[in-house]
This record gives sequence, structure tokens and C-alpha cells, in this order.
Amino acid sequence: MKKRIAFILLITLLVVSVFGLYKYIVFTKNYSSSNAVFVKSDSLTFLSFKLPGKIEKIYVNEGDEVKKGAILAKLETKELETQTKELIANINALKDKIKASLIQKEKLSTDIEINLKLLKTEKAKLQKNIESMAFAIDSMRYKLDKLKDDYRKFKKLYKQGKVAKEKLDNVKVAYNSLKDQINAQERKFEALQLENNTIDMKIKLTLNNKKEIQRMQKSIEAQKNQLKALNEKLALINTNIENSYIFSSINGRVARKFANNNEVVGSGRNILSIVNPSDLYVLDLLEETKMKGIKPGCRVKIHIDTLDKDFEGYVNKILPASAATFALVPRDISSGEFTKLAQRFYVRIRFKEVPKDVLVGMSGEVEIKRMEN
Repeated sequence: MKKRIAFILLITLLVVSVFGLYKYIVFTKNYSSSNAVFVKSDSLTFLSFKLPGKIEKIYVNEGDEVKKGAILAKLETKELETQTKELIANINALKDKIKASLIQKEKLSTDIEINLKLLKTEKAKLQKNIESMAFAIDSMRYKLDKLKDDYRKFKKLYKQGKVAKEKLDNVKVAYNSLKDQINAQERKFEALQLENNTIDMKIKLTLNNKKEIQRMQKSIEAQKNQLKALNEKLALINTNIENSYIFSSINGRVARKFANNNEVVGSGRNILSIVNPSDLYVLDLLEETKMKGIKPGCRVKIHIDTLDKDFEGYVNKILPASAATFALVPRDISSGEFTKLAQRFYVRIRFKEVPKDVLVGMSGEVEIKRMEN
């Protein structure tokens, strides 16, 4: 009886073993399994300030949901804001100064042109008067020479008793009168020439004032360059103020906080990290011996150890290089000594629907349904 029971148990164990072996063979033929599985995310982003300073406030805590563009942290900016106010005041004052200089330059330029026009008109008029007076004096001198000859003739005739003294006196009076008129006209002519010289001096001085316009223009250009420098400095300070804030680059959740309020930090130091929960994927380090039939699109059952739950997924891509390719200390096979090891390749697996409870860094197992060749 005991032998019979032992035989039945042996047969049962053998059948179970054969069935298990068959099931394992069928499973390994149709599925590839792996436990070198980790939850990853391409959207895990580390955020930092672009300049050093003291943290005024961090507005979020670990695990908080954030919207793209939301303010997450801020450095103290009081000193920068004070500099901004001073610069704006200086810029406005300099703008007013430039505006006043331009108005003054324009007025001076207009006055110079008007004065030049008036002086040139006056000079042209005076020149005509000078020419007219010179002609009149020449004419009077011609008459004077004639009267002088007449006087000599009448004087000679008077001595000869051929003309009366009255007629001689009339000629003499006419001669002296015309001579006095010529002298008067010559003095007026000299006065006109002096006035003409004065106008020439005024024109020269007015033209010299154009150099003042050039000097003012250089001064305005210098002020404009100073204004440009102040605006560039203001732009830099505004950029620094903008860089004193950390904004969320994605819709996601705060994965970790690396600093606290009132802490002095350097530029580039990690302050926060955020992750997009909808961008999670599973990274499987799959042995090359299990790669047969594994292609993008293969159905995958994903088991997350922490949650003890299974989820559906699919192979997204297979990276073209083994994990050992990127090892910090690669194997040296130049000596000829070589032990063959199965290499592992990165297989990215996407969830069909990303579960809310899955977090970056969780581990698990996967079963990948092979595709027929």
C-alpha cells in the first residue's frame, strides 16, 4: 500500500514537473522577463538660480503640484530694485538734458541762419549804396575838375578885365561848395565802408557760432552714449532681477527641495527638482540572450514592487548601445584575456495609462510578449 502511494506521488510529482517545465518552455518562448527594471522620467528637471544670492522665499514644498510658468522660488532683490530706481531717475534726467540741448542747438542753428540771411541782405543793400555813392563822388569830382578849370579861366579873364568880379566869385563859390560836398560824400562813403566792414565782422562771428553748434552736437552725442550705457546697465539689472526668480518649466510635481529660506546659495546650485508625472516610463536592462523577438510595440506587463500591482505597457524603443558601452571603466581586452559576459541593453517601456501612484525610482519586473519574426 505504501509503495502504491509513493508511486502515485512520484507520478504526480513527475507530471507536475513536466507540466511546469512545459509551461516554462512555452513562457520563455513567448515572453521575455526581467527584474532589472526602474521607473524613470525624461522630464525630471533640476532648477537653480542663474546668479548667487540669499533665498528670500521658496513657495513650494516637496510633492506640491505646480503649473508651467508659476513662481517657485525667489532671491532677495531689494538692492537690485534700489539700483533700478536710481538708474531710471538718472536716465530720465539725462533724457531731459538731451532734449533741452537739442532744443538749444535747434534754436541756435535757426538764429544763426536768420542772422546770416539778414546780414547778407543788409550787406547787399549797403554794397549797392557804396557803389552808387562811389559813382556819385566820381561824377562830382569830374564836375569839380571842370569848375576848377573854369575858375582858372575866369581868374585870368578877370585880371584881363574881360569879366566882372561877381562872375568870378560865383564860380569860386560853386567850386568851393562842390568841393565841400565831395568831402562830405567821401566821409559818408568811408562811414559806409566802415559799416560794411562791421557787417563782415558780424558775418564772420555768426559763422564762428556754427562751431558752437558742432561742439553742442558732440556734447549731445556724448550724452546719448552715456544714456545708452545707462540703459544697458538697467537692462542687465532687470535681467538679474528676472534671474532672481525660479519659474516652473513644466506642469508637474516637486520631486525634491535642496535648499531653504534665508539660505545663501551660489549660481547653478540645485534648488528644486520637478517631474512631469505623465512623462514616466520604465527602463529595463534586458540581457542580450532575452532580446529575441523584442521590438518596439511589444506588449508588456509591468509589475511595480512597492505597489504590488500590474500595469499594461508597450516597448517604446530599444537603445542602440549596451549599458557597458557607457561604463566609466571599460573592460580591457587588448591583452587577449577575455571572459564572455551577457550584455544588457536599455529597453524603454511606456505605460498605456500612467498610474498616479507610480513614482520615479520605483523598481519592479516586466514580462514582454515577443513578436514573431
